[in-house]
Amino acid sequence: MVNKRLQVGVVFGTRPEAIKLAPVIAELKQHSTEFKPYLISTAQHRSMLDQVLQVFRISPDVDLDLMQPNQTLNRLTCRVLQAMDSVLAANPLDCLVVQGDTTTAMAAALAAFHRKIPVAHVEAGLRSRDMTNPFPEESNRRLAGVVTSLHFAPTSIARDNLLSEGVARSAIVTTGNTVVDAVKMLLDMKMADQALPAGVPEDSSRLLLITSHRRESWGTELENICDAIRDLVVAFPDVRAVYPVHLNPNVRGTVLARLGNLDRIHLIEPVDYFGFLSLLRRCYLVLTDSGGVQEEAPTFGKPVLVLRKVTERPEASLMGLARLVGTSREAIVKEASDILGSSVVYRTMSEGQNPYGDARASARIVQSLSRWLNGAIPVLAPTEQFESGIREQIATVS
Repeated sequence: MVNKRLQVGVVFGTRPEAIKLAPVIAELKQHSTEFKPYLISTAQHRSMLDQVLQVFRISPDVDLDLMQPNQTLNRLTCRVLQAMDSVLAANPLDCLVVQGDTTTAMAAALAAFHRKIPVAHVEAGLRSRDMTNPFPEESNRRLAGVVTSLHFAPTSIARDNLLSEGVARSAIVTTGNTVVDAVKMLLDMKMADQALPAGVPEDSSRLLLITSHRRESWGTELENICDAIRDLVVAFPDVRAVYPVHLNPNVRGTVLARLGNLDRIHLIEPVDYFGFLSLLRRCYLVLTDSGGVQEEAPTFGKPVLVLRKVTERPEASLMGLARLVGTSREAIVKEASDILGSSVVYRTMSEGQNPYGDARASARIVQSLSRWLNGAIPVLAPTEQFESGIREQIATVS
């Protein structure tokens, strides 16, 4: 008797979701005798999403095409709920896999819960403990977690967050973060070998890579960040700052007014993910308020200054690979100067083990899905879970 293939829905709507789910989808396809992936795109971010899908050769089974100009979070949530309900009603799934903390993940998880379809949450358990930082991501991941049946925690800290909230240990698998798997796939495909953007000279300068666009920083705090960048370039003549400037006018207006037409500060148009990885490979130091960049930079051995008051990804900071500096001009300059001015400090921050993954997260996720959907306890043996020795390394750094 041939066992029925398990129909696993995988939903994504933004570029980060597609990147982090691409290796999971590839792993599911490697086990095609057991799994039948059903891929759902909400296209919450249309243009940025499509390029990633093309590179990873992902063809959604259904494209909901929900992106609309200037739609509110409430409107998008309603549209995802309604569209996903129709999809789930027409396609009985054994489970639905969601990723991260987007509106797509939160609303799709709720839609599946209403249809009594079990939800598996990739990158579960991240917590900043501040509902406004980051906004709305902190609420999205918490809400998704409430209706999740199987939690894939990327690190032991994320796992402990879930345990403290009352999630059963048997419902959590510590996997590592799938972004490390995705970056390895792209490096193998030579997708991070692009030249520097036009206008950035190929010389011996140390590149300072900046990404800052979060809505919590709009206004005075973004002005502080810009002023700190200017101070650093003046203080270190061998440094060039490269800043892909977000298209949002709240960001562009401030950045162009503060940093436009300054020597060795290169304000460039937003780059695609592969161009960004190329910059990340070649830069010396990263200043960012992005969550994903905090995970990607250690993969390339790049120190990070986190331009936020709190972070849901504390592992790199606890291990001495990153520093949480906030948005004070003085603090940013002080911490960056410490790293730029000392080869010893730099080496310490750039040579630690990546706490976010070992490029085997997707295999652990699919193995656990197989156990779970076939009625076994999904938790893997300790040797099969992602254990980076983070606690021991934190103790050593401390």
